[in-house]
Amino acid sequence: MEENVDRVDNRVNDYIKDSNENNIHDVRTAIRRLDASFRSLPKNLRKKKEIYNFVKTSKRLFKINSKIRDYDIICEKLEKYSSDPIYTKLTRSLKRRRKTKLTSARKIALSLTYLPIPRVYTKDIPPKKLEMRFNKVVCRLRERIELDLPVVLTNANKIKEIHEMRKDCKKLRYLLEVVPDQNDNNCINDKQIHKIIAGLEDIQDMLGSIHDSDIMIAYLKRVRHLNEVTHILHDELSERNKKYEDFIQFCKRSLSDSRHNFLNQIALLPINKKIST
Repeated sequence: MEENVDRVDNRVNDYIKDSNENNIHDVRTAIRRLDASFRSLPKNLRKKKEIYNFVKTSKRLFKINSKIRDYDIICEKLEKYSSDPIYTKLTRSLKRRRKTKLTSARKIALSLTYLPIPRVYTKDIPPKKLEMRFNKVVCRLRERIELDLPVVLTNANKIKEIHEMRKDCKKLRYLLEVVPDQNDNNCINDKQIHKIIAGLEDIQDMLGSIHDSDIMIAYLKRVRHLNEVTHILHDELSERNKKYEDFIQFCKRSLSDSRHNFLNQIALLPINKKIST
């Protein structure tokens, strides 16, 4: 936990100095890792004022930067249409909205630097209590992924489920990354954990790319004069369909191979290892 708190603190300072795309990405990733550690803590620690306030403010920063990232994604996708008459009008509006959001985000980032740095040390937490909480969260995420995957695989229009499954894969991946390598023959081994993490990363990347298209499509459908962006919308829908089909084919290959079956891998969870938040 302390490592993730320090990482957020450092990334926030970099973000305040320069809120460029790389620093936005880095601060969001650091906050995700912090949230994973926070979720694995026993309830009495999660309720502590210093820890709770730091994580709560960090998540506010994450949320507003997610919107800024959405604007960046849309602008990047629009670049290929820079010769279109509508391009300047769209990007000017997006950049104006981004600037407004960024001003608010920087205020939240500054407020985070004024908060006391919370300190939680694993050695102060009963190992059994930490393990029970960790496995409870892991099981919850695993079950949600197992429920959402069949829905996502059978209906390309389940945008909410695709988004939620992508987030759950990320959360589960970051949780598993806090498990230290150990030589323990009585539980799931390190090689299996690394394989699950790799599978989660593959799936979240593909679903993330689909989600980026969904952001673009939703934005284009809200444009006042839709007829001016019909060709852009058509291109993005085609690209989105291809990404979804690639995801389907990936899952078919994975699920058909029992050794690399993603559902078989995550079914091995929870784990019985010493946890290092």
